Amino acid sequence: MGENGSLLVQALVDSEGRFLDVSAGWPGSNKPEDVLKRSKIFSGLRIQRSDSCYPLLPWLLTPFNDKHNELSSSEMAFNEVHHSGMELVRTAFTKVKKRWKLVGKKWKEQCIEAFPFVIVSCCLLHNFLIKCSEVLPEENGEGCRGSEFPVFDGEDNENGKRIRDALASHLSRVSQRT
Repeated sequence: MGENGSLLVQALVDSEGRFLDVSAGWPGSNKPEDVLKRSKIFSGLRIQRSDSCYPLLPWLLTPFNDKHNELSSSEMAFNEVHHSGMELVRTAFTKVKKRWKLVGKKWKEQCIEAFPFVIVSCCLLHNFLIKCSEVLPEENGEGCRGSEFPVFDGEDNENGKRIRDALASHLSRVSQRT
């Protein structure tokens, strides 16, 4: 258990809101980048997007840091697309929390070791319900509100920077045409 009694869950979600990978049960005191480095997804699957609490790598693209409001139009375009991708994750978790309310409740200490299995099971059931075209709870933004991610303060990878810059430039050109 973390300092605030929370457990971290890391997930990869596709464009339909299905969970492709879930790693649950990390103490809330862990940093997101430490959870990533110890997860199966880090050594196996190469993901395309991430939140800014993770390091920028060639296969893990994080948003541009906007701490001084000095982003170019291409960097802002990239961040907008990135934000849309992160909304898919938030929406998927919101739906899981709405359908299975026990996920969002405080658990008794003696039950806490089952929590990661319950989370993964709920995510798998969520995927199954999507596949069966079941109606999911309506999204209204509740559930994951207030779960802001810390900003990664480590060193960015140079190849990651070049890839992100090229993608941002491409997105800027595409958005100017439309």
